[in-house]
Amino acid sequence: MRKHAYSWATRAILALLAIVFAFWGIGSGIFNQVHPIGSVNGHKILPVDVDREAEQMRQQLQNAYGANAALVLKGLNLRREALDRIIERRLILAEAARLGLKINDEELQQVIASTPAFQVDGHFDLAAYQDVLRANNLLPNEFEERSRDDLLGQMLQQMVSQSVQVSDSEARQMFDQQNEKLSLAYIEIPYAQFAPGIHVTDQEVADYYKRTSDEFREPERAQAAFIQYDSFALADKLSPSEKEIQDYYTPNLKREFTHPEQVSARHILIAVPEGASSAKRAAARTKAESILKLVQGGGDFAKLAKQNSDDASTKFKGGEMGFFSRGQMVKPFEEAAFRLKPGESELVETRYGYHVIQLEQTKAAHTDTLAEARLKIIDQLKRKAGSDAARRLVREDLSAALDGASLKDLASKRGLHENDTQWFTEQDTPAGTEQDPSFAREVLKLEKGDVRVLSGPGRDPLLVKLIDKRPRYTPPLKEVRDKVVAAIIRSKAEQAAREAAQKLLKQMKDAADFTKVAAANNLEVHQTGQFARAGRSIPLLGDFPEVTEAAGSVPTLPGLIDQTMQQDGNSYIFKLLSRVAPSDEEWEKAAASFKKDLLVRKQQLAWQDFVDQLKRGATIAIDPNQISDGVRS
Repeated sequence: MRKHAYSWATRAILALLAIVFAFWGIGSGIFNQVHPIGSVNGHKILPVDVDREAEQMRQQLQNAYGANAALVLKGLNLRREALDRIIERRLILAEAARLGLKINDEELQQVIASTPAFQVDGHFDLAAYQDVLRANNLLPNEFEERSRDDLLGQMLQQMVSQSVQVSDSEARQMFDQQNEKLSLAYIEIPYAQFAPGIHVTDQEVADYYKRTSDEFREPERAQAAFIQYDSFALADKLSPSEKEIQDYYTPNLKREFTHPEQVSARHILIAVPEGASSAKRAAARTKAESILKLVQGGGDFAKLAKQNSDDASTKFKGGEMGFFSRGQMVKPFEEAAFRLKPGESELVETRYGYHVIQLEQTKAAHTDTLAEARLKIIDQLKRKAGSDAARRLVREDLSAALDGASLKDLASKRGLHENDTQWFTEQDTPAGTEQDPSFAREVLKLEKGDVRVLSGPGRDPLLVKLIDKRPRYTPPLKEVRDKVVAAIIRSKAEQAAREAAQKLLKQMKDAADFTKVAAANNLEVHQTGQFARAGRSIPLLGDFPEVTEAAGSVPTLPGLIDQTMQQDGNSYIFKLLSRVAPSDEEWEKAAASFKKDLLVRKQQLAWQDFVDQLKRGATIAIDPNQISDGVRS
């Protein structure tokens, strides 16, 4: 092309390409029309919108669950969840507009300026703001528009929430239900005891397989090779220059290397619920004063915290709160902490109750010298350089791999390793890909021999090649016969267990017959002891909400639950031994906080009902062919 840049043939090719791109580039041309993935009241939702929202949700889940994010994401159709979120947001914003709600520029600026992530020394810092947005691949106008929309949604939600109230009687009734204690006896009829006597014919196997062949379907599988461009490994080979270190230190001096005065303290909280009587408040203060005397007399603060503190986040750490600066604690607590000297203790009252504070250490305000900051700067520069190198090298190697270079040679060239996976399905996480929960899903979109880069915020990029792929298929009966036989035996054994349990229950005229019938059939009676009904879990049996729900409607005690229950194929008969409501004293102690929590839950339900009502009144269309997780337009 360069050699013949001015030939008529080249000009003709370029003209043809220009025509093609003119149609292709617009997005709605005859060559590549983008089909909406859905619409709300006639407003289209494009696949790119859903993909962007899904990626944000993925990042949120990864930030929230860390290494466990892959487990959370398994089985979750993230694109459908993202589409639902977009639909709800558009309906909420439309309703806010209909009601005339607005967020002016001053309100938006105030919210952004008060965000801790954008502050340095308690004040908004433009450089910090830009750095945070840049790290999250956001432009200021995009972030500010999204923030304005979020504030509008919050304003509308607050309007809905303010209409919700909780009465004392309603709160007490709910408190009694949630804190009721149950005690049960039960008989277990395991399905496994019936399995040895079950025989399956060839005709049964054939008929069962014909009816349920989808249960034995093998999922799509793939094998892949990949290189992880480990930014830390690449960074180890880099060494920042003195100029780079100095250039980093000066502009970041205030934000990273200037430290305000800090103190380290620990505390014991004697909580006082909001709205508590003067008598209860006085009792809490007396208790706190007695603890303070023990501390000042040389008592073991950590032991006293574990025994007495109502702060669940610090009590088992001996009351340790770590270092903090001004503006991070409520005012009375902060004033006391910065007034005390190391080793001194004091009693402070805040809106949470009474705190016994003991100061441990102080750190004067200081600025790190270049020498003191040097190692941190080198680490930061190497991390950035390693990340930049990873992105640059993976692009270079993608081009080479597409031209036929092997991943093994490319990895060796970079001082990295090629990784080969075992066969995996979309639900698997191949070794070495734990940081990228989308790996299996994305790779299964490829065809044999395809090469691509997988990357995302906070993750090292991967260069991946699909080695082989097996489509999903239903195996012939001869390959899965043993599984089919086992499924038939289990199904019949479970049915036999249910029938045996129902037969035993019929023999019990009342609760007094429970033990007699069990003894007559050589069955052991198990007892749970007392447990909280609200947990929906039964000691020794685990989660069993059907039982805890049914126990609430047994009219007399002791009494039988008048139906058999099933769990994991086993059948059970239950007898309710006791049902104990919480005392008035327990209610009085928890009333204020319980009412507050109940109000929040009711407000959340009211808001969800409001949003559901908006959806029921809207015209919503969804293209089911595009919404399956991982499918792209």
